[in-house]
Amino acid sequence: MPSERRLLGLLNSKLFCLAAFVIAMFEISNRDGLARTGEFHTSHGTIKTPTLMPVINPVDIFITPTEMSKVFGTELVITNAYLILRHFGDEGAREGVHNLLGFQGPVMTDSGGFQILRYGDIEISPEQIIDYQDKIAPDIATILDIPTGASPNREKAEETVRVTIERARQAVKLRSNPKVMWCGPIQGGLFKDLVEISAREMGKLDFQVHAVGSPVELMEGYRYAELVDLTMTARMNLPPDRPVHLFGAGHPMMLALGVAMGCDFFDSAAYVLYARDGRYMTVQGTLKLDELTYFPCECPMCVSTSPEALRKMRPFEQTDFLARHNLHVTFGEIRRIRQAILEGRFCEHLEMRCRSHPRLLDGLRRFLKYKDFIERFDPVTKPSAFFYLGPESAERPEVVRFNSRFERYHPPKLPILAIVPFLGENFAPSQDPEKTHVVKLVPPFGVVPEELDEVYPLWQFEVTKELDETQVETVTKSLAEYLKNYGKNYKKVVLYNDERRWGKSLVEACARVKKKLEIVQP
Repeated sequence: MPSERRLLGLLNSKLFCLAAFVIAMFEISNRDGLARTGEFHTSHGTIKTPTLMPVINPVDIFITPTEMSKVFGTELVITNAYLILRHFGDEGAREGVHNLLGFQGPVMTDSGGFQILRYGDIEISPEQIIDYQDKIAPDIATILDIPTGASPNREKAEETVRVTIERARQAVKLRSNPKVMWCGPIQGGLFKDLVEISAREMGKLDFQVHAVGSPVELMEGYRYAELVDLTMTARMNLPPDRPVHLFGAGHPMMLALGVAMGCDFFDSAAYVLYARDGRYMTVQGTLKLDELTYFPCECPMCVSTSPEALRKMRPFEQTDFLARHNLHVTFGEIRRIRQAILEGRFCEHLEMRCRSHPRLLDGLRRFLKYKDFIERFDPVTKPSAFFYLGPESAERPEVVRFNSRFERYHPPKLPILAIVPFLGENFAPSQDPEKTHVVKLVPPFGVVPEELDEVYPLWQFEVTKELDETQVETVTKSLAEYLKNYGKNYKKVVLYNDERRWGKSLVEACARVKKKLEIVQP
């Protein structure tokens, strides 16, 4: 039998493992499609997600992390371990990253991968940066990956994936500080098959966070459709229970698209870089201070002065003002996104944001190509109604789910089919009710039998009264499929014509679907 001391040691080791598991646990609380809110537990506090990590340059701290926490609600910051090593060396190792930054909240460190992307190489080995991050003890550390970038060179891309995976396997063996959680970046760039390989291999390893690498060049070029392919390929092949960081994505105009793809962490150095260049962030895009007459914002900075007055200030004061505004507007967007997810209205928020720029709309439409995967994570019911805002709404998870599940439906065996308006009060058809099966045509869902019309969201929806081409097309396509499968079961099909409720275009389209359709006035 083991001694009492040995039993206590065994118990303590199990408790330590359990404690480590609890610290690293990511709890998802709400979903809307792939978008999610959650809590990520670290040794320096709990982070609510999705969240923004302002980038802190350890050599040139513009706004302190403590002030960011108090003024802007920052929960997590990110800094560069490579720069700390270069400029602080052993002092940084003794102090630790939290004391060095003067911030006792959660801190993440990057390892120099961005410097490799920008400058080609850095003077440090993967082993050194792992050891150094263990010593400075951030809450989340990152291995030294090799970014693929947006290069079309497949040979180069294959090499970056191979080396990054090798370094990830090595890092799992070398790391030694149990308080530090680790991030495994995904590489592959424009090559979806390489991204898939990278994500699957990284997902097999013991990482608590993953990051989608190499998106910066795509975002700088407004190549949002390609960004979607990169991120969604990674997301589809990563463990769903680990938070995902989208490197370099911190502009408020594209945060909704990033969250829609299931990303939880975003970092931004743009708040200060843009400010130094006189650029003013909004959720619709970036404006130049020199071109502004009014501030289109309600943040504390913008209500306190005017663009004209700001232009008369000293350069440092202008930069400070713009940096603070940029943080306010970015964190404001994070809060709006969180609230939209909680209310079940994130899809509407996403559509509105992606209409702020044509390339973002390209990104949204590419994102909807993955609708079958997205639907798997979407709640069956939500606390809000379905709002149709345009053709993209027809690809939302609620519509995808209804159409896939409607294949299981079999109508009752009745001789008369009555098609009634989808808007307005319910009304009884003039046909014999005991012999009549009533269906509604609900754009963009399609044929909705009356026995299903109170199932979410088939009664809890709002659509435009003037139907667009997509609405008419989805409904008539659904009717044509329904009549193809079940039309022979009915002796008579009647459409209750009420153009005031569903428009002349839909009535005419339905008549084209079934030439012998009997059209009557209600």
